[in-house]
Amino acid sequence: MLITGSCRDKTKAQSFEQLADNLKTHFVSDSRVDRFEIRYKSGFNGLYLEGYTTIPAAYDSLQATLANGFVVAGNNFRLLPDGVIGAKSAGIINVSVANLRSKPGHSQELATQALLGTPIQVLDFQDGWYLVRTPDRYLAWLEPGAFVRMTKKEMVAFLNSGSSAQVLAPVELMTSSPGFGVVVSDLVAGDLAKRTGVIQEGFTELELFDGTKGWVASPSLTLHPNFGNSGQLAADSLLGIAATLAGRPYLWGGTSPKAMDCSGFTKTAYYLNGYVIPRDASQQVHAGTEIELTPDFRNLQRGDLLFFGRLRDNGSEKITHVGFYTGNGRFVHAGADNGRILEQSLLPRDEDFAPHRLESLMRARRLRPGTQRVVPVGEAFDQLFN
Repeated sequence: MLITGSCRDKTKAQSFEQLADNLKTHFVSDSRVDRFEIRYKSGFNGLYLEGYTTIPAAYDSLQATLANGFVVAGNNFRLLPDGVIGAKSAGIINVSVANLRSKPGHSQELATQALLGTPIQVLDFQDGWYLVRTPDRYLAWLEPGAFVRMTKKEMVAFLNSGSSAQVLAPVELMTSSPGFGVVVSDLVAGDLAKRTGVIQEGFTELELFDGTKGWVASPSLTLHPNFGNSGQLAADSLLGIAATLAGRPYLWGGTSPKAMDCSGFTKTAYYLNGYVIPRDASQQVHAGTEIELTPDFRNLQRGDLLFFGRLRDNGSEKITHVGFYTGNGRFVHAGADNGRILEQSLLPRDEDFAPHRLESLMRARRLRPGTQRVVPVGEAFDQLFN
């Protein structure tokens, strides 16, 4: 929340600031998934407001409270999405990996990424960039060229059409002709595109969401994407995907097979197994179920998530890192200090012992289907607008 402005009536200004603070505290527990941003100024005629929220209840509460205690001369506080976006409040990512920023602009911090075919909710437009929500509920800014805008009805029609194909190969190319020709797009594991129904010489024709067509080797695709509706997720499958990502470079904000940060690595492994989990380590630590940590790690199972961090001055936990437990006191993770994804040990006797990770180990969680915030991909897609 941002509150700025000058006020001729300091008592009213203080009262309004307290109101806004209370609303944010009550409605926004995590600004990465919900927003309440408000600015004001006050003149002789009353308050002038602008800003936005993504929470209908917060918007309604603010308007009701203002009506009962404040003189409002101008109210441009918006509930997103609104008329700025219009009917096309949905979209689908149209590049192999889209970069989403913390603020509008290419020079802004990389907040997260989204793969080709990922549906998004479009919420706002500022400075040539769109504020969007991804299926893991994350909010960030996306450039127009990275996705195709559409109505919610059009997006739902595609998601329910059963006409998609998903890339299995870690890296693949989409070409203008079967096996050769101009490269139409690069592709990575997890990308989704439309099937045209044409197969030729071991290649499948795909169509991107802007209508561009191209060919991909059929063995690199699955025509029946795993949207995680079986309710099963074996540790071997989860760690098998994690193993295929070993050696990939570390990238702050990365959540794709090209490069990723620590929580992007764990999130991507779940996504490629058909499940959506929260984006950041400090969010993932609230998913699944708690597992008690012991010095010999006897309570842990392969595939459990290990969380690392420190205590703040007030005694609260600050989770800063996450990785997969692989058994026998070992874990695999994407660490900025290592520069890539690799497996290390938490046991002092091992040659690849990581002492700073053992010292900062704080929590363990088991994220399985049916536990909190572990959502089948199809369900996460369907709930995007809820």
